[in-house]
Amino acid sequence: MGQTSKPIVRVTQIEAFRRWIQQSEYDNYEISEQSVIDSITQEFSGNEYTRIGTAFHSIVETGQPVSEKVPAGTRKFTYYGKEMEEPVPCGRKFDIDGHDVIFDVPQCKVALDYRAEHPQAYHEIREYRDFGKAIVTGCADMIDGVEIRDIKTKYSTPKDSDYINSCQWRYYMELFNVTTFHFDLFVFNDYKLDKHGYDVRGLQLTRHDPITVYRYPGLENDNANLLNDFLDWAGTRNLIKYLLKERI
Repeated sequence: MGQTSKPIVRVTQIEAFRRWIQQSEYDNYEISEQSVIDSITQEFSGNEYTRIGTAFHSIVETGQPVSEKVPAGTRKFTYYGKEMEEPVPCGRKFDIDGHDVIFDVPQCKVALDYRAEHPQAYHEIREYRDFGKAIVTGCADMIDGVEIRDIKTKYSTPKDSDYINSCQWRYYMELFNVTTFHFDLFVFNDYKLDKHGYDVRGLQLTRHDPITVYRYPGLENDNANLLNDFLDWAGTRNLIKYLLKERI
């Protein structure tokens, strides 16, 4: 793979760094420095959470993603050491990276209704911007007119401050030259990884109120300062070489 003269940094990598350096005892997550390093040196292969999200995105993006009908049946699981089972309705199966993600019909309808609200939106648009010391890149889920909408599938009650404090929307304001950014959150209520895995049929899918943020004076300086901090840290950890690569 060829190299560029400047580092190319994903917004997701900067956000991982920000969460690590800004985390506090009040956060409901813990970010290690090693996890930030891994976001730079390793390709993320995905997991149940991200692949369920990808299936949801595919419905929103295309309206008719490739899928197969799945009949109603039962789900088997272990509860306090005892084998249990419960009925699950019919649904649709999506092949995501070789894994079968299964939604029920009402869940698919949530995604289709959301798509119908934004019929003129552009989906999955990637941009690059030269910030001087590095090129920053990010991919917008949806651009609807002069606004960005970012789709998040969640598996527990979301915390608004996690999104308001995020640097994602701040960099996207510059990358896409917009002033308004919406986080649209969809929560699979009562999801349990060991019970549901990739089959979320029967779970209520709730749409959270949008979290909307706006461009503000000084945003560009905030972005530049955080990027400089990230690059300084990456330099001390000998990580810049991993960022000198062809465009993503």
